[in-house]
Amino acid sequence: MPSKLLILIAVLIAIVCSYFIFTQKPKIEVSFYHWKNSFKEENVKEKLYIKVLDISYSKKLEFEKTRFIKKAPKKFIPTVYITNEAMKNINYKNISKLILEQTKAYDFSELQIDCDWSLLNKANYFDLLKELKTKSNKKLSVTIRLHQIKYYAKTGVPPVDYGVLMYYNMSSITDINTKNSILDNIIAKKYHYNFDEYPLRLKLALPLYNQAIRFRGNMPLDIFEGLKEENFKENFSKIDTNFYRAKKSMYFQKKYIYKGDIFRFEQSLEKDLAIAINDFFSLAKKPFNEIIFYRYSYKNRYNLNHLIKDNL
Repeated sequence: MPSKLLILIAVLIAIVCSYFIFTQKPKIEVSFYHWKNSFKEENVKEKLYIKVLDISYSKKLEFEKTRFIKKAPKKFIPTVYITNEAMKNINYKNISKLILEQTKAYDFSELQIDCDWSLLNKANYFDLLKELKTKSNKKLSVTIRLHQIKYYAKTGVPPVDYGVLMYYNMSSITDINTKNSILDNIIAKKYHYNFDEYPLRLKLALPLYNQAIRFRGNMPLDIFEGLKEENFKENFSKIDTNFYRAKKSMYFQKKYIYKGDIFRFEQSLEKDLAIAINDFFSLAKKPFNEIIFYRYSYKNRYNLNHLIKDNL
């Protein structure tokens, strides 16, 4: 066979192989955050990131450990939440000691830390991560916010194995002018910078929950979790796209509300989640093929397989 023909066949084979490689949709692993103070789930088949410890500060170091009423699934990832106040006021060695002591009973190969660090406590926080990585001898991951990528030269890059981009809670929940504090893709786009330079590989975390924030005189009062829009069909007047005013004083969701109280109803719509998924996978540098949804208790409200299959 002439050499030119062999070369042509080889080129055609390479083109066909490349086509199938680059046009095949990636298989996305779906996992969930379990974010409660007690674990009592049964027959769990999904991969879970379970909050096992809350660390806070109020005149002294405080913590609350998650109670496991039911046995945790195998190979779950323990997640530790640390407040900014704790990182500002407590030396990292004390926090490290607490975390290692309180997680030693779990059988795990990876530990995740959730802390929205600031410039004031960055050094203490990063020292904590270095110590945890060394002393635990486990894979270590942390949560990352959008602003920490856009301004990473200032905020720093955590010394860990990878990050999880929390693609929600990106605008002020207490400002009555906020449209949707859970997920607002217009706000998110303002932070779509430096993804091509950010050195940490990223997983994506997306919200699966609804809530309503009650205001009185433009002042936020409290949060009502787990509501649906149909909860506002009676005894409320719709005053804007997702704003409602109470027609009378009454008990609502086991709380007493007053006539004139304003509620901003917020939800994670599948169409907005789809935009977020596409934006992340087009922006992130070598992303992991995993989406972690917050949170597990809402998983049956969404057709997640349809959402991911049709939007990648």
